[in-house]
Amino acid sequence: MARMPLLLGTETEYGITAPGRPDLAAHTLSALVVEACGVAATPVVEDSRHRMLGNGARFYVDHGHPEYCTPETTSPSDLLLHEVAGDRIVAEAAASVSRDLGSPVRVYKNNTDGKGQSYGYHENYLLRRSTPWEAVEDALPTLLVTRVVLAGAGRVGLGPGSERPGFQLSQRADFFERVSGLDTTQNRGIVNTRDEPHALPRDWRRLHVIAGDATRSPFVTWLKVGVLGLCLAALEDGRLPGPRLADPVTAFGTVSRDLTLTVPLPLAAGGEATALEVQRELLGVVGGHARRVGFPEADALLAAWAAALDDLGRDGAAGVADRLDWAAKLTLLEGYRSREGLAWDHPKLAQVDLAWAELGERGIAERLQSAGRLTPGPDAGDVDRAMTTPPADTRAHTRGTWVTEHVDHVVAAGWDSLLVRDSARALHTLRMPDPFRHTAAGAEPGASADRLVRTHDRRTP
Repeated sequence: MARMPLLLGTETEYGITAPGRPDLAAHTLSALVVEACGVAATPVVEDSRHRMLGNGARFYVDHGHPEYCTPETTSPSDLLLHEVAGDRIVAEAAASVSRDLGSPVRVYKNNTDGKGQSYGYHENYLLRRSTPWEAVEDALPTLLVTRVVLAGAGRVGLGPGSERPGFQLSQRADFFERVSGLDTTQNRGIVNTRDEPHALPRDWRRLHVIAGDATRSPFVTWLKVGVLGLCLAALEDGRLPGPRLADPVTAFGTVSRDLTLTVPLPLAAGGEATALEVQRELLGVVGGHARRVGFPEADALLAAWAAALDDLGRDGAAGVADRLDWAAKLTLLEGYRSREGLAWDHPKLAQVDLAWAELGERGIAERLQSAGRLTPGPDAGDVDRAMTTPPADTRAHTRGTWVTEHVDHVVAAGWDSLLVRDSARALHTLRMPDPFRHTAAGAEPGASADRLVRTHDRRTP
């Protein structure tokens, strides 16, 4: 059984504020941050705040938030590297705007303002078009709802607007109202039905996952996309019988509020199981399949998945506070509550929750990593390179090369095509419908724009 190529990407909408400049709306602040991008990028044109970067990523303004989309990657580790690089690019752009304004601009990698507004963190997985959508829609709610025990970012407040005091595992659970649907900003479905593959539609579907949290722990970012990728690979090959939740929407809220990880969830086939028990069953189902098909980093992912579930089952949050966002955050907050006698509705706890998500040296997650209390992220030198260098094994390489070396020739850039001018000012559309072509393999470093145009269609995987 041959492994199908894996393609991953994420999109992060960042929260943004400028406490000293209440006259600047979020959309204006976001535009300033995108304009201040300090790496190679397509220019800002008129009112457009859409920029393709030299590392193959996309940086733009979306609904009043700066949004960073990673380039296409082919393994969980590469995805993590490019997501962390995106955080750096955004943080450095915000710092530049802060210096220009003479007032700090704060950027947060979270999913809610705690006052009823939620903004997205979206994962993207390329699936074979031949995979029956009904099978995806059947399995995915259970995968996403129970994955929260590993992948939740943690949140102070219960209810969309924090109407009730308390702590929960997920930042997003309170904002989902149905099992499936197309909308991403209201009446959200756990399964998003958007079908924009940015690839040959006869061959591929892009699974657009909107129910996950933006996490600060690099370990969680790696594990959550890896676990879901493992499950999807098994699903594509018809090898994911696993349990199904009877009521995924209700279960989402239940799992998010279950700090003991012991509340049973009704199953569609009858009986009950906790989220941990469902995850253990999924691990057992997909483990053998992942090794047979050579899924990227399968052994490391399966070992980390199993260890996290074992530690959660034995010690709860305390057993994984060095790895999982929600557990590290809960441990930190319980320390404040114990020392200062704070109730869950005390404003200080909400402030700590927000500070966890802040990008830059002020952010609590960064400080815990520096102190060795949170599993570290990728090597700093690798992150530096990922800020300016695209992945070598996807079409992001060609996109990034044009932006870095020939940006004056780029008229427009998208995921699957480029509109460019040659030296005679003639326009050419360079199509890239196959995300696994137009890679670094066979590329000619330093080639002229005219040479790249002439040889584009001859490039092989």
